[in-house]
Amino acid sequence: MIIEKLKKLHLFKLLSEREIELLASMSVLKKLSYDNVLFYEGEEPQYFYLLLTGHLKLYKTDLKGNEIVIHYFREPAFIAEMASLESFRFPATAIVTCGEVEVLLIDKVRFFNLIQTDARFSFHLMKSMTLKIKQLEQVINRNMVYDAMTKVCSFIEENPTYFQSVKNKEIANFLNMAPETLSRILSRLRKLEIIDKKNLLLNEEKLKTLLDF
Repeated sequence: MIIEKLKKLHLFKLLSEREIELLASMSVLKKLSYDNVLFYEGEEPQYFYLLLTGHLKLYKTDLKGNEIVIHYFREPAFIAEMASLESFRFPATAIVTCGEVEVLLIDKVRFFNLIQTDARFSFHLMKSMTLKIKQLEQVINRNMVYDAMTKVCSFIEENPTYFQSVKNKEIANFLNMAPETLSRILSRLRKLEIIDKKNLLLNEEKLKTLLDF
C-alpha cells in the first residue's frame, strides 16, 4: 500500500523500484481526521514527516495566546524536515484543517543514513527546503509589505483551490486580516469577474494586474 502511494508521487519519480521499496520499509502510514494534531510546537521530532494526502496547517502561538499561521501544506510535502534533520524542537504546531489526512512517518535514523548515501534523496530534500525559504519570504511579504487586496490576490494565485477546502475564517487568520475584510475583497473580486461565486479563479490575467506593483 505504501509502495503504491510513493510511486505516484512526482517527488520520487527518479527513484528506482528498489529505492521506493527501501523507503517504504522504513515508514509507517498515519491517518488523521479534522482537528487532529500531527505534532505540537516544542515537541522533539521522532520521524521525518511526509504529507501524502490532505491539508495541514502549521501555526505558532504568541505570548498572548494568539494563533499565527505560518503556512498551509497540501500533498505531497515534507513537513518540518529541518527540525527532523537538525534534531531541534518543532518551532510550530501542525494540525489537520479539513477532511482526512495521510502522513508517512519515516524512521529518522534510517532516512538520515539514506540521505547521506543517496544523492537523489538529498536533491529532493534540498528542493523541499528551498521551497520552505520561499514560503517564509511570502509570509514576510504578506505581513509587512502587501496591502489587504494584494494579500488576497497573492493567496489566490498561490492556492487557487484552497477556498474549496479551508474556511474563510482560517484563510483570514492566515492572511492576518479580519474576516470581514476578506469578505469585502472577495466580493470586489467577484464584481471584477476575477473569481466566481465559489471563489474559484476565473481570470488569471486580471488577477495578475492587481499583483503588479
